[in-house]
Amino acid sequence: MENRDNLIVEMSNITKTFFGNKANDKVNFTLKRGEIHALLGENGTGKTTLMNVLTGVYEPDSGDIFYKGKQVYFSYPGQALAQGIGMVHQRFSLVGNLTVLENIILGNPANSGYLNLKKIKKELTAYIEKYHFQVDLDSIVDKLPIGLKQKVEILKMLVRNVDVLVVDEPTTVLTKQETDNLLVNLKKIAESGKSVVIISHKMKIVRKIADRITVLRKGKLIGTVKPDEVSSEELSMMMVGKQVGSVMERKVPPTTENILAVEGLHVHSDKGILAVDSLSFRLNRGEILGIAGVSGNGQNELSEAIVGIREIRDGKIWFKKVVINKLSVREKIDMGISYIPSDRIHVGVAGQLSTWENVGLKTYRDAKYSTPFGLDNKKIKKYADYIVEKYDILQPGIEFPSLLLSGGNLQKVIIGREIEAESDLYICEYPTRGLDVGATEFVRNAILELRNSGKAVILISGDLDEVFMLADNIAIMHAGHFVSVFPNGKYNVTEIGLMMSGVKEHELPKQLEK
Repeated sequence: MENRDNLIVEMSNITKTFFGNKANDKVNFTLKRGEIHALLGENGTGKTTLMNVLTGVYEPDSGDIFYKGKQVYFSYPGQALAQGIGMVHQRFSLVGNLTVLENIILGNPANSGYLNLKKIKKELTAYIEKYHFQVDLDSIVDKLPIGLKQKVEILKMLVRNVDVLVVDEPTTVLTKQETDNLLVNLKKIAESGKSVVIISHKMKIVRKIADRITVLRKGKLIGTVKPDEVSSEELSMMMVGKQVGSVMERKVPPTTENILAVEGLHVHSDKGILAVDSLSFRLNRGEILGIAGVSGNGQNELSEAIVGIREIRDGKIWFKKVVINKLSVREKIDMGISYIPSDRIHVGVAGQLSTWENVGLKTYRDAKYSTPFGLDNKKIKKYADYIVEKYDILQPGIEFPSLLLSGGNLQKVIIGREIEAESDLYICEYPTRGLDVGATEFVRNAILELRNSGKAVILISGDLDEVFMLADNIAIMHAGHFVSVFPNGKYNVTEIGLMMSGVKEHELPKQLEK
């Protein structure tokens, strides 16, 4: 029996419905004082919805919420925040051209009227030191790495003296080092007596940090457990409802002819700095080239240059033995290039359009989806239904605006649209980022199937395990060029880590001796 005196939050029989679809179906959830409680589940299972109900973003259809022993009702987030419940959402709400200090001041009622910036800075510095945040208050937010932007969002909540901090998928876009650092920060916050809810689909993360784990599946509560009481396999079964298998076998592709050649490529970043520096490589059909490297070393600029959404300053790209430098994005799509971008919100979808309309962005010029009088929306919707079913996209319906989908389900819309396009070259940037264990397995198998059928794949991933699992050859990208390109299996994680920091291949023996 749970000791109710130690509970700071108790949610009972919470039900929330969207367009007839139950995102939460009589869910119970409790949070103890000073604990880290993880909400674990597949994409679109109602984890974020439940916390949005707690923080006043949504009103529940039914159910009760108790906070510090009293029944509460929040009609908007400001009410919850005033009572000490704050949430850091997956999509940040920072003003990029303002400083960290200015972003923290914005919206805080305590800062109305005359602003004593010296006093505010001193108070904020105390929070930064207390929780080991290492954030420069005078930095422009747009110039910060994603990990520090996350900390600014958390700091905004802490200075409002929240007793309950909810963080939604906080590690999705972070590097391993940033993730480890964030987990240390969250533990410090919990140790100070505050309660933390971490929403995640990553079992390794929640097992590492959580005191308790609550699992949701398809809007229903499956159970609440302690990490040391269950195995990863049991947690996976609770999440997915079935055993997750292994990645399919690697077969000999039907053809291995060259399909892509890059020579002396120079590409600038948005800031006008050289991001891709005299890069040359070749890619064959039936090959997965895994590009590993610390984010921000030119991977994104390389992808965008190939697909045509970033200007090539110098060098040439051949696709199917044709120079494609001057071709438009549409012409490259017609030639057989598919792209899964890292920025799914601004590049991957038109957020205000529905799921079926976003799927139709890749098919609307195909004759089989047209009539003599225009688009055959009925056929496009039928095709969208096929993708939704095949890729297990959880949503109220294909008319639902894409921007309202969970991050993982939005990613599955993009992946389904691109993989089903029957292209010859697939450029996949962080394809499984934000996906749960079952969806990750499905996408990895789909990528291997592309390779096995003779397609070419460029896989850009921050997950070295994923690169090892899928790639035929691995390229280490640092400072805009490939430090080394080698067959998968030649080097171990330590050696690859050194090359990711800029160590040349021939320098490895000397570095390993240190």
